[in-house]
Amino acid sequence: MRSAVLVGIKHCGKSTLGRLLADRFGCPFIDADGELENAYFHRTGKRLAVRGIFRALGEEAFRALEAATVRALISEEPRVIALGGGAVSNPQLTEKELKSLGKIVWLDVSDETAYRRIAAEGLPPFLADAPDPRGRFAEINAGRRERFRRLADVTLKMDEELAPDEAAKRLAALLEEDRS
Repeated sequence: MRSAVLVGIKHCGKSTLGRLLADRFGCPFIDADGELENAYFHRTGKRLAVRGIFRALGEEAFRALEAATVRALISEEPRVIALGGGAVSNPQLTEKELKSLGKIVWLDVSDETAYRRIAAEGLPPFLADAPDPRGRFAEINAGRRERFRRLADVTLKMDEELAPDEAAKRLAALLEEDRS
């Protein structure tokens, strides 16, 4: 099995489905955001969540750390990787580097659903600081959606009614189908 790399906008289900898919395939699950948090801790001795790291470093230094973290995940070992929502649009990562992680799986969720989920948890700095957070989200997501579409080897339309176990089952079937 080639590694499966889950991409999509924030709150599309990458971590939830990633864990379920890794269990289904009997391979490790890696959350790139968790790896980024660990990398920051090893550099600074401070434990911060991704949002805090973004605030502490600023966008350019954050993207450099994110790119280094993603590059460190390139491996021949089969696993399921959940990339952070902005990793695919990181200007310090090439498409070739992203593709070398494994088979790219886009979890496609509507803007409305994603924004509602994001707002429920509290807006991240790149939205909270915008004069029109919803408009800024739509703008950012339009560019990311194009990049997700271009990179994706497999796309799973996420339906809010779909339970995580069922979504993982469908995704596993799509990955198996894509293999043949």
